[in-house]
Amino acid sequence: MEDKERIMFDDFLSGQKQAVQKYWMEMDVTVKNEKVDTDKAWNKLYKRLKTDKLIRGRNIFRTTAVRIAASVIIIIGLTFTGLYIGTNIFEKSNDNITTAGMNQKNVRVELPDGSTVFLNRNSSIRYPGKFEGRTRSVKLEGEAYFDIRNDASRPFTVDAGEANITVLGTSFNVNSGNNRVEVLVTSGKVMLKSNRGEESVTLEQGDFGLVADNSALKTHNDDPNYLSWKTNVLIFEGDSLGKVISDLKRVHNINIETENDEIRNLRVSSVFDNQSPETIIRIICTTFNLEYYKEGDKYFLDTK
Repeated sequence: MEDKERIMFDDFLSGQKQAVQKYWMEMDVTVKNEKVDTDKAWNKLYKRLKTDKLIRGRNIFRTTAVRIAASVIIIIGLTFTGLYIGTNIFEKSNDNITTAGMNQKNVRVELPDGSTVFLNRNSSIRYPGKFEGRTRSVKLEGEAYFDIRNDASRPFTVDAGEANITVLGTSFNVNSGNNRVEVLVTSGKVMLKSNRGEESVTLEQGDFGLVADNSALKTHNDDPNYLSWKTNVLIFEGDSLGKVISDLKRVHNINIETENDEIRNLRVSSVFDNQSPETIIRIICTTFNLEYYKEGDKYFLDTK
């Protein structure tokens, strides 16, 4: 850039930052997922600035070097616009976020319409301060049990990342994570749709739905302890102790290790209703003549 041009360009920049931002925001420039035409955008900005006598002369922007520098101003303008729009959206957002920590479960959340949500550990839900419009929409990360009030005029929707769930009034469990979404319906009817594909399934009471690999499937739940994280009731009918250990990990977030595989193959038939993890371990040890000890946050089972 020649010295004369640099002086003129510096003169243009001096004291005009706010003016450029102001006129950029007033122009009909929209931020979309499309390629920005810098020449077209610059011509609009140049005409506005010249009309208001913020720049003088006809030759200042003819050289390639200066036009490149001017493009920087346009990019700054786009950035400012994006930040302006994003800030306004954030400022207008009245969303609430409730999160259950790693040692919390059954965290109760009352939604604006009177519906109830129970969050499992390491889960969060985002919802508005007031449901407006034709739908009631929330966003879930992790696992939660929903008890939704019926409102035929406003369907209830859950954005679970890989899938979208739509209901009128029903009760269901959603477990999302690892690029999959599981839905178990306990009452009413639910439509489960993949957010990456076109497939959807309708689920009724007792149905188990799965969204993975862009597809939506319907099957039945064969695990009586799938909802034990919420009910605190564990049912075992001839299940291996390995299965018991796995369920205790999921429900109570405890780690249990055995000294050998034979212990894990022992068969358990029992119902544990709201009993503490340590009480359950003691019952198991008494039943099978085992002993246990604890180191840190782990339980170890061994034969006597």
